Amino acid sequence: MKNTADIVVIGGGPAGVATALEASKNGASVLLLEADTLIGGNAARSTGYLAFQGFAMQDKAGFEDSAEIFYADMVEEINRQKENYGIEFDAELAKVFAQESASTYDWLIDLGFEFNRFLPRPLQHSVNRMVDVTDTSMFTKVFSDVLEKNDVDIRTSTRARRLLVDKSVIVGVQAENETFRANLGVVLAAGGYQANSSLRKKYQPENMASTPYLGTQYDVGDGHIMGQEVGGELINMTMIPPLIMVGSALVEDSIAVNALGSRFHDEAGPYDYRVKELNNQPGRSAHYIYDNHTYMKKMQLINEMPETPSTANSLMELAEIIGSDPKGLDSEIARWNDFLSSSKERDPEFGRVILPAGRRGILEPPYYASKMITGINFPAGGFRVNADLQVLNVYGEPIPKLFAVGDCSGGLGPVIGMGGMRITPALTLGRVAGRKIATQNFECTPNPERLDSYIPSNEMKVPVIDD
Repeated sequence: MKNTADIVVIGGGPAGVATALEASKNGASVLLLEADTLIGGNAARSTGYLAFQGFAMQDKAGFEDSAEIFYADMVEEINRQKENYGIEFDAELAKVFAQESASTYDWLIDLGFEFNRFLPRPLQHSVNRMVDVTDTSMFTKVFSDVLEKNDVDIRTSTRARRLLVDKSVIVGVQAENETFRANLGVVLAAGGYQANSSLRKKYQPENMASTPYLGTQYDVGDGHIMGQEVGGELINMTMIPPLIMVGSALVEDSIAVNALGSRFHDEAGPYDYRVKELNNQPGRSAHYIYDNHTYMKKMQLINEMPETPSTANSLMELAEIIGSDPKGLDSEIARWNDFLSSSKERDPEFGRVILPAGRRGILEPPYYASKMITGINFPAGGFRVNADLQVLNVYGEPIPKLFAVGDCSGGLGPVIGMGGMRITPALTLGRVAGRKIATQNFECTPNPERLDSYIPSNEMKVPVIDD
């Protein structure tokens, strides 16, 4: 097999696939390296939430949106998160993504993807724009087919380990057993670093560094490590948000109860809010409650959670198993089911607006309970890039022929709490990167003022210690 191509893409998740497809369609030869046995990355195992603006579903529903409104919502999210983290938000990249997102929706529809419905998140998205993919396995099946049809050379079970450099220019990739050469560039799309506890210890408290994580076992930061070796600047690495370890699609069909058998929050609210509310419960203990219908439908997501669910043929038995008040639990389930059978759009107790499809209640035994466990969300950190997706060094200069997309790019990572903002930017900016690299149409120039940010300001007064 030929191990030389115009572009070598490291990673077969949404960002890597989108980059490879767009590059191929623009005339470049592409090698795609994937450490896993299948492509699709985390998207194939996810709940499939995506967010766009100005797309057909919004038009049909009569929602007015724009790139400017979408961008403003991102800025609001960043301002909320600045209370918890030091954040470097790439406004230019955010505007590119917002503008291009509608074309990504059309592109997915052309590939055969379908979307179910809008998922309201009024605190994060001021306009309904978050939707869910009907079948997330399509991120593997459809992408595999279309990559093959577009002559992308896919190498699965191939883990990249180091970048090859010649006179400060990136010229290829060293994998575990092979070397691959790139004429136009190498793209880092290898995912995040959540599965690497030793790397997480550098950026978060040690007691959190080994907690459960979202993502696959291959999210060990290979792209971050390789790019860092050749001088790429990492940003937002300390933003590793806590999260209740549950697939969002399971949240749609369940309620959470504490030891009294009572609900205590909006189960589909912001991620950090859910963690805070769990910590306020007696013993920091609570469970998601759902029925057999949901279990059968969401079995894959449930089986990927940290603990095996408890189950019983009645709510009373289930309450006894999990140490919850039986009467309280029975009453709470009845109240929830009554609400779902009503015409009210908003949960009167906690304002929840993301509800089960068809407003189906918790009705079919056996019943299940999954313990609420705090882990981490996808990390926000990655490389500083410009609008051409070129990896920059600490002086704002592009590293020749090195690019980063998806979880390897850090400028948009901090908006993850909005929902739908992991897969969509990966696809959208991956397509931008593939097009630009293949056509060599780069518009960004180094920023000479970037150096000044590393020189101490005169306003920074250093105290004099008088011995």
